[in-house]
Amino acid sequence: MRNFNKVILFSLLFLCIAGAARSQFYKVYGYTTLDPSEKELVYWTSYIPSSDHTYSFFGNDVSRKDLVAHSIEFEYGLSPVWTVAFYMDFEQPAGESLKWVRTKAVMFHYALFEKGQLPVDLALYGEYKLPRKDYEISEELEFKLIMEKDFGSHRFILNPTFEKKISGPYIDEGVEFALNGAYTFIRSLRFQPRIEYYSKMGELYDLDIYGDQKNYIFPSFDLFFGKYYQFRWHAGVGFGLTNPADNIIIKSIFSFEFF
Repeated sequence: MRNFNKVILFSLLFLCIAGAARSQFYKVYGYTTLDPSEKELVYWTSYIPSSDHTYSFFGNDVSRKDLVAHSIEFEYGLSPVWTVAFYMDFEQPAGESLKWVRTKAVMFHYALFEKGQLPVDLALYGEYKLPRKDYEISEELEFKLIMEKDFGSHRFILNPTFEKKISGPYIDEGVEFALNGAYTFIRSLRFQPRIEYYSKMGELYDLDIYGDQKNYIFPSFDLFFGKYYQFRWHAGVGFGLTNPADNIIIKSIFSFEFF
């Protein structure tokens, strides 16, 4: 119990540091969906303390260093295998005011078959992104194939991801491909260390060479608490491995499940 209290203390300290400064949101999605009529509220934050890059923020070219991003999400379980969700994303670069930038709707997070029926547990994920027109002019669809496999206390996940602009002047661009993955040590029900990898590889028909991709590695963890483990905190620090990536990203995802 004493060691667990130390973990809680460290975690709260980390949250205070990350939340105070803190789209660039990074998550490897697992196979499991919500139960029917189960609900989940999620608060995402990201903070970029070090970056050599700029990006367009409502027509202004601003630094990504010290960018803070927030997202509020509501998830709902439609069936034992189908979850839908709705997001509101906000961003605040250094020297700028906090602004709402986009709405996202998860059309489906759908688990295929019961867990363990296939050699690898499979799920499908589809998301629609609608940005503010003065922030970005292209709507976008994103699809993920979720692949998960447990070996005792070891869990491996892959998320091959496909993104396509469906409106605006860049509609003729090809499908963008990303490959994200995670390893989690799941022996404990309360604290689970994790390592994640993210790689945005470019257009599917003509992938970028490794040095031109955005590649990150994130040491992270999941902390579950509450009588029924209904509270979950996921946090990590990402390190850019290639030049197009930001140097450091701090992320925090706090969720609460209820009926």
